[in-house]
Amino acid sequence: MPQAWHELRELTALAALAGLARDRGQEAWLCGGTLRDVLMGREPPDIDLAVSGDALALGRELAARAGGRFVPLGREFATCRVVLEQGYVDLAGLRASSLEGDLAARDFTLNALALPLAALWEDDPAHALIDPTGGRQDLAAGRLRAAGPGVLAADPLRVLRAFRFMATHGFTPAPELIPRLIGRGPGLFRVAPERIASEWLALMAGPEAAKAVRAMDQCQVLTRLVPELAAGRGLEQNPYHHLDVLGHSLACLTAGVRLAAGRGPLAGALGAEGPAYLEPPRRRALFMTAALLHDLGKPPTRQERDAEWATFYRHETVGARLARRRCRALGLAKADAAWVGMMVGEHMRPFHLMGAENRGQLSDRALRRLLAAAGPDLTGMFLMAMADTVAGRGPLRPPEAEGRLLALYEEVARRRDQELAAALAAPPLIDGHDLMAALGLPPGREVGRLLELVREAQLDGEIADRDAALELAKRAHNHRLS
Repeated sequence: MPQAWHELRELTALAALAGLARDRGQEAWLCGGTLRDVLMGREPPDIDLAVSGDALALGRELAARAGGRFVPLGREFATCRVVLEQGYVDLAGLRASSLEGDLAARDFTLNALALPLAALWEDDPAHALIDPTGGRQDLAAGRLRAAGPGVLAADPLRVLRAFRFMATHGFTPAPELIPRLIGRGPGLFRVAPERIASEWLALMAGPEAAKAVRAMDQCQVLTRLVPELAAGRGLEQNPYHHLDVLGHSLACLTAGVRLAAGRGPLAGALGAEGPAYLEPPRRRALFMTAALLHDLGKPPTRQERDAEWATFYRHETVGARLARRRCRALGLAKADAAWVGMMVGEHMRPFHLMGAENRGQLSDRALRRLLAAAGPDLTGMFLMAMADTVAGRGPLRPPEAEGRLLALYEEVARRRDQELAAALAAPPLIDGHDLMAALGLPPGREVGRLLELVREAQLDGEIADRDAALELAKRAHNHRLS
């Protein structure tokens, strides 16, 4: 018997629930993603059950008996969650007059499976599976098929969920599903942003995220969700690149996924730190989002220099603003959108440092600026630069580009860990309250600008005490006013 069945049996809440349902004359079935993942040999992320009769009353009694917490989730289908020491259990009333009708109304066949809860303790639980839509056969084939003719129309978010399953589970859509995904893409505009955000983050954290995003593009869904990407289709770049802007963005995402898996040109310090940096699912999802969006600023900043060359000056700054705005429109939290914007806005910095190093001008000040901009995400910034480098294969691209980037990170990491760490750890000479009191300033950008200026002067050894810091700030502020 697969280990996953044994692990389910060890959840005392399920045994308690089976007894409660029997005593109350109700039926309970394990269903949905729980069964899907158990049959795939995976540990299910949550425990979903369908319940005949009053699911909320059953959930309340389970919480009381097991010492858990009862959380109502929604009035539709009477859904609730019981939070216990071992995790949580979700209960939902049937969405049709029968279990078979409930399963047929679910999204995809491989989620339209059910198992009577009592069968969990039999020798071979799988023999009792209820499978009205052929989900087990589709699961064995790794095939994604809609559970019924109206399921995508019933909830347009299921269009995005299809691509999420491609990314997280490696499923391949059945041929008949493709035109249905294309036809239902516009319905995503009716979906609450927070629901889109949940699916988007799960998709972008998946091991097959790049494959899924390419499928989204082919199904005309990607540019509905991120319309700014459409401007990059067919937009040629300079000879460092071999793809148009959109193709390059997709290639950058593909390279990012490979780097997260420890594949591609990784060595030395970046090879040791990179995959671990991208291991947390949320960080990985946000990084992949930034990889996809990193050149959003290129279409609005493109300037043709001659027949073969175009420039994109400050595209990273424009792109950061567009990326933050799009992330918020996708329902991502403000902090997550800001992180993506930071990564997009700073993705060119390692390349600028490579140029400075090549000219023998890689100063401590430049490195401090880099570390201040990257904070704890220095590794991520260089991973982004590496993905960007790998995705560009134009005729003028230096063949040693990856090696130079690895060597630069080696040098930056060494100097970060040695001489610069001590300097950056030095406490600031003044803070915002000092500035506002001394200069009569209100809270705002000017205070931040002056603090940054004073901090750089401190780290460069130009000032060493509070009085000098305040005098420098006063001169800089008065100069701006004059």
